[in-house]
Amino acid sequence: MKKKDIKLEIGKAAVRLANKIGAAAIIIVDEKYMQKDLKTKIPIVISQIEGGIEGIRDELVINLLSRTSTRIDKMRDAVMDAYVDGKIKADDRVVGIVGGNSLDAIIVCDVRGEGVIKEIDKSADRANPEVLRAVLRLALELGYEGKEGKQIGTAFILGDSDEVLKRSHQMTLNPYHGHEDKNRDVAIPDNWESAKNFAQLDGVFVIREDGHILAAGRYLDIDARDIRVQKGLGGRHVAAAAITRDTQAIAVTVSQSGGIVRIYKDGLQIAEIAPTIRFLHRSYS
Repeated sequence: MKKKDIKLEIGKAAVRLANKIGAAAIIIVDEKYMQKDLKTKIPIVISQIEGGIEGIRDELVINLLSRTSTRIDKMRDAVMDAYVDGKIKADDRVVGIVGGNSLDAIIVCDVRGEGVIKEIDKSADRANPEVLRAVLRLALELGYEGKEGKQIGTAFILGDSDEVLKRSHQMTLNPYHGHEDKNRDVAIPDNWESAKNFAQLDGVFVIREDGHILAAGRYLDIDARDIRVQKGLGGRHVAAAAITRDTQAIAVTVSQSGGIVRIYKDGLQIAEIAPTIRFLHRSYS
């Protein structure tokens, strides 16, 4: 049997399994796989590599180029990206088709079982999940790409904004002062380029519960003497953790060294995401 025919049979088997378990989506992690021959009403999401796969509708694509090497890790990256992009939810189950030159596999993933997603989902009482996903997407882009090839460290403080503002002050003129709401909404990808520019300022972003960026270049006035963070992390991470201890906010940090994205809640780190995903372009359905 030809390799193309084998891949098609694997795809058909994945569709049967997805139907049987009630999967919310089929995620294909294989740059040579074409989904057009699969007959299914289940949404198919393509983990597309740089250069793209022709003939695929944009709403099906999550567009990543993973730095990870193993197929399991590539699947995890794809699940995380699909979740952050809003294509799947925390309570979903998905079927993955993971392919390579000599190894093809079908993987079932309970999304909520993924550690980082589980912690993010548990933070829904503090931050709108849609807004938190947008902040994470922006943070992951900064972690992977930086700005003009330069690594950038920054922090986003999301939620309980009145209390956060009381416990902080501007280090420089607030670049968001006087802007229209539509130009300050972190959930709108068109606003991310300006956010990346302002991420080069010292200080943090303060983001309102509805996703509107209230300030950048903000200094946190916080007593952080009893806060413990991982060795090697600096004052930005300590202050970000501390503000989540003293308020109901969630903090998302980007490390200047390595681009690691971390999430803090109640003074503690609840998640760590390596910048293994390069978002090639944005396709929102």
